[in-house]
Amino acid sequence: MKWIPTCKETTVLASRAMDVGLPFADRMAMHLHLAICENCARFARQLQEMRRLFRADADAGDDARGLTDAARQRIATELQDKLGH
Repeated sequence: MKWIPTCKETTVLASRAMDVGLPFADRMAMHLHLAICENCARFARQLQEMRRLFRADADAGDDARGLTDAARQRIATELQDKLGH
């Protein structure tokens, strides 16, 4: 990874960082880019806010609005068909 990745590479890193730990060099490169690019920094903040909101919705319990069990099943079936599983 370059010391300062492109915007496209940075958005991929920011998204991946939410799910897995990034190697040190990738983390540093992403943070360097975010320090100088307001658009990517905004994107990263928006990702974090979406994650926070989704967690808050999930933690709200059974009274929270969300997908019905039937909708969840349709989505799972469609994903399995698309992924060939």
